[in-house]
Amino acid sequence: MVKVRVPATSANMGAGFDTLGIALNLYNRIEAEEIPSGLDIRVLNSAERIPLDERNLIYRAMNIVFNEVRYKPTGLLITQNSDIPMTRGLGSSSACIIGGMLAANVISGRRLPYSRIAELAAKMEGHPDNVGPALYGGFCVSLMTKHRTIVHSTKIRPHIKFAVMIPDYYVATRKSREVLPETVPFEDAVFNISHASILQAALISGDTSQLKIGVQDRLHQPYRRSCIDGFDEIFKKTYDAGSLGTYLSGSGPTVLSFLDGNYNKFKSEMESFFEANSHQWTCKILDIDNVGAVVSERCRRNS
Repeated sequence: MVKVRVPATSANMGAGFDTLGIALNLYNRIEAEEIPSGLDIRVLNSAERIPLDERNLIYRAMNIVFNEVRYKPTGLLITQNSDIPMTRGLGSSSACIIGGMLAANVISGRRLPYSRIAELAAKMEGHPDNVGPALYGGFCVSLMTKHRTIVHSTKIRPHIKFAVMIPDYYVATRKSREVLPETVPFEDAVFNISHASILQAALISGDTSQLKIGVQDRLHQPYRRSCIDGFDEIFKKTYDAGSLGTYLSGSGPTVLSFLDGNYNKFKSEMESFFEANSHQWTCKILDIDNVGAVVSERCRRNS
């Protein structure tokens, strides 16, 4: 039996559209083993409708690895127990993809290096900003070329925490992509390059005073704000409550704020704000996951 624990991720991080991402200590736990025949998929701790047949995302990810290494399992038992909310901008699909691929890699004899897993996962997901931190942990800068996927992971100081504010509704990634323009002004592209660079420098150096500048964005958040109820008011309130930098996590609708101290005070103020304004949101204070996906294997004893 193979056990894989994969962290939630938050991508884009404001200015780093499709490039920057971090891993958070919220997890999808997957168990998989080869069985004599058939496909048995079990989902625990989820109110969502998750396919339990060949359409299942974990199973499809596993098959990509099996096909890559030309391994055909006799049958599979897959169990998923995830704390990552689905379709909320916290990398739930990437966690399934990475978890499935790592499990399949172990079952088939550990033939693929992590670099190849990253390439296959990024291709399946369409971009690497979530699969990178899901696999390697920490703060990741990722890119895809025609021939390879590059991920650079940096471990972030643990005093920086993350307030993750999750609404009770979802925004489909496809819909969130549809509101984006096909072209952007040259000055907006330069704006994002400079601000994403500042964000990287701030996180790597620990200079939290520059985070508010680094998360500023002109490529996606101004267009996606219409998909989030109370977007402007929520962002303003986070800064009033002590956020060092606030951005839309992934394609949303989750909103994330950097914090350095006063964590419980921030959580309390945001929960009071949501309640007073009839917003059905929850606020979690999470840590960086600097480890990434963890794989363990337990061998069955022959009877």
